[in-house]
Amino acid sequence: MALLLLILIAPSCKKALDNELDNATYDDKFWKTESDAQGAINGAYALLRTSLYTDNAFFIWGDLPYGEFKTDDTNMQGPYVSGGLNAVYYREQGAHNWTNWYKVINVCNLVIDKVPAISDAAFAGGNSAKNYIVGEAYFLRGLCYFYLARVWGDVPLQNEPIYTAEQIKLLGQSPEETIIAQVISDASKASSRLTFEGTNQYSRIRANKGAALGLLAHVNAWKHDYAKTLLYTDSIISRADTYGLETTDNIRMPFKNTTSKENIFVIPSSNANKEAYFDSSIGFRTLMEPYLPNYLSKPLFYVNSDFLFNIYPNAADIRLSKFYGYSSSADIDLLIKYSDVGFKTPTEPYIESNLIIYRLADMYLLKAEALNALSRDPEAQNALNVVRVRANTGNSTAIGNLLKIDIMNERVRELAGEGQNFFDGVRMNRNPIWMTDARKALKGWRWPIINSILQNNNLINQTEYWKGKY
Repeated sequence: MALLLLILIAPSCKKALDNELDNATYDDKFWKTESDAQGAINGAYALLRTSLYTDNAFFIWGDLPYGEFKTDDTNMQGPYVSGGLNAVYYREQGAHNWTNWYKVINVCNLVIDKVPAISDAAFAGGNSAKNYIVGEAYFLRGLCYFYLARVWGDVPLQNEPIYTAEQIKLLGQSPEETIIAQVISDASKASSRLTFEGTNQYSRIRANKGAALGLLAHVNAWKHDYAKTLLYTDSIISRADTYGLETTDNIRMPFKNTTSKENIFVIPSSNANKEAYFDSSIGFRTLMEPYLPNYLSKPLFYVNSDFLFNIYPNAADIRLSKFYGYSSSADIDLLIKYSDVGFKTPTEPYIESNLIIYRLADMYLLKAEALNALSRDPEAQNALNVVRVRANTGNSTAIGNLLKIDIMNERVRELAGEGQNFFDGVRMNRNPIWMTDARKALKGWRWPIINSILQNNNLINQTEYWKGKY
């Protein structure tokens, strides 16, 4: 929060140094122009990037507990691999600290509060341009709350903008159902303000109408309202002028190119825009030579070969060669989705692969899931087979629960490493073997809340399963 306040008063260094946080005066100077509004929303995107990439939280939550990846780090083997998420790796604070996410939310609250009052004439595109920025804030806030709800369940609902330290109030947790309702409200408001044209205008690295619809599709699937999931996925799939699957040969293109028609919303990593990662990012955590030259040690996370063998019954599946690689020196399989490597110097590699939030293949599979849940299996097969045929793996003719299993397996094959598989397992009731009935009864898929939050706010309670364990 101190960082946010500093950002807001940055033009007045003397006041910052003197601790004279007269925000009322500063508000008279800021929130006046399109540049002010764009600067604020760009700050929210930057904070979202930080939230996702801090300790690679998106991967720790969405992939590591599912069983596809292994590690030789003795501190992590017990918590994440052999121990079945019965502890939390002490260094991975990004996975159990929600502070970064509330920083994004507060910037969005400021934009939602202040931008509507800026004159339409201050925007080159008039009122529609102003509303678009507000729509982006609603989308980002809704997306943050969706992560919070899936990871921790009951979390504080903070929709009042905070301008001064005096405005900070200790809040208790709202039920997950309330947070999910907020996600739907925010995503709906975003959809009404954003456009499909924004997809190309902003190169799919800023929110667009498809991104808002994708969030609505996912959040309704999370609450098992599959009729609405189908409505929203169809709204995206039907826009063939805007979205389309890459060809079989170009199946990795969404990770390399933000403007791929398959992409709906991505977090870019362009070195030219100073976004590339030189260490610690998911690429450096999942690659070694020959994909990262001169990196001869095993990466922190490598592929569980047994898992890979079981999930890919068809050796002709193109994803085996496009999404996975092999290091002969370590005799291990690697995830290579994040293998777009460049070099600042011959010994300083960086990675420019996109982090994908939503892409079209995900929407087809979510549509198949919804249709199967609605007992419309022939249509579900059609949606599923669009993705399967693209991957050179043939059609599924399964029905009923066997079709559901096919859809679940296809989501694992298509979306591995993108921060979705564990959430998919929770939603579709396909949990790892360590998720016992007793643990499920305590909503044991939820993550613990870091102790510093509990110590600073006595209104916050530890998630049920982790009481006495963390």
